[in-house]
Amino acid sequence: MFLLLLLAIVGALLVVQYIKLLRVSSFAEKIPSFQPVYPVLGHIPLFWGKSTHEAFQIALKLFASAERVGKILLGPSPWIIINHPDLLQQILTRNEMYDKPFPYDFFRLGSGLITERSGERWLQAKKLLSPTFNTRMLTGFLPTMDARAMKMITKLQPLADGHTEIDLFQYISTCTLEIAFSTTMGRVVDELPGQQDYIRNLEIMMNAIGARIVNVNLWLFYRFSKTYQIDEQARNNCFAFTNKIIQERRRELRTEPESTHDEFLKKQMNTLDQIITAQRSNGTAFTDTELIYQLFSIMSAANDTSALTVAYTCLFLAMYPEIQDKVMAEMNQVFYSPEVEINLDTVKQLEYTEMVVKEVLRLCPAVPFGARQTSKEILIDDIRVPKDQIIAYDLYTLHRRKEFWGPDAELFDPERFRPEAVQQRHPYAYMPFYGGLRNCIGHRYAMLSVRIMLLRVLQNFELRTNLKQSDLKFKFEITLKLDGPHSVWLVKRNKGL
Repeated sequence: MFLLLLLAIVGALLVVQYIKLLRVSSFAEKIPSFQPVYPVLGHIPLFWGKSTHEAFQIALKLFASAERVGKILLGPSPWIIINHPDLLQQILTRNEMYDKPFPYDFFRLGSGLITERSGERWLQAKKLLSPTFNTRMLTGFLPTMDARAMKMITKLQPLADGHTEIDLFQYISTCTLEIAFSTTMGRVVDELPGQQDYIRNLEIMMNAIGARIVNVNLWLFYRFSKTYQIDEQARNNCFAFTNKIIQERRRELRTEPESTHDEFLKKQMNTLDQIITAQRSNGTAFTDTELIYQLFSIMSAANDTSALTVAYTCLFLAMYPEIQDKVMAEMNQVFYSPEVEINLDTVKQLEYTEMVVKEVLRLCPAVPFGARQTSKEILIDDIRVPKDQIIAYDLYTLHRRKEFWGPDAELFDPERFRPEAVQQRHPYAYMPFYGGLRNCIGHRYAMLSVRIMLLRVLQNFELRTNLKQSDLKFKFEITLKLDGPHSVWLVKRNKGL
């Protein structure tokens, strides 16, 4: 009898809560829903228990069906979908659209620059971290980027026999993680004890987060899942390793306190030093936990986005040898001898290479989905959207809209990024590093590391593959991953620099 009464009470409370959510969501009645919609549950059954590839394909269909505005229903609660550059510009440039919604909590990285939900706190953190990516810092990173790229080339040399097929992403990912580790942690030794375990556990952690985002069942029961157990173990290992480095560097900085007061020396600091010595306007500094969150955010962003961009670019160049030849010709023109230094000026001269990379990022945006949360009522296409509502967008679909990219939008064509073509296009039709007020502060860092790795790969190897663009199948694991290997084979060039 007591159990029946308890169940009745719980059921009544759930009904009341559901009705409340319906009332709050009544504003979205005018917004078309993606089909099919299931009673009570909305679109939840579409994503329940799906693989990351299946979930990604479903999401693309939902987003692509919206001309400008649509909605996804999670039970009675709507997610507003915007799918037009005009609306993206309107949303992403508004001061009241700094906040991020609850799925960013799945990262469990608290106040990290990427995952910080509060727009106000994000602005404070960005101001403190921006010096990490100034021109002087980036210049200091270039020798490290090049050294790690050459280390990767050494590993690839024995495999460049013209017929051994390899998954190039595995080698590039190791390289980008080493670059991110060296530039972020400020350790000049080739490898620290435990570094490889850290790199492996960071990858495990990010994959677990991606699995949780696309599986609605893991939203509710994550702590009871095997994925959570794997995530927790990897996370603890990463925390312990990072904390050890932070404490060691704190002790070192205490012996050289004058560097934190000299502005010239301060600009020379690595990322970790910058974060340790940064102070908010009220005089407080980041706590050790906040330091770990910030480093995790920077490490994961610097690694995955750069690694995927280089891997996809190599794959497209292998599929389009005539474009690979044009890139190689430009590289030979700029770096015509081993004495030509890799610096900001010479790397900047790789203009066609940059066009190729931008076209790759159009077709394969590293982070395809984004979302914001309204901090007050806003107007979207004459629809009043109240406070605390989620607005989501999809760059994969946006970058393929034919009215902005032409009838051949699926075709790989770097000429789309000639300066005159860029000027004629809507500024928010292309957002590989997002846009507006909360864009990626590390995009210059990413593009530098990408061009340096591509330079060294192409100077040493010709890229070939049997894959065609139509063969590429994608999945969502926070970033846009290929559902299968980045299969290429390498042929040694007659003369590598």
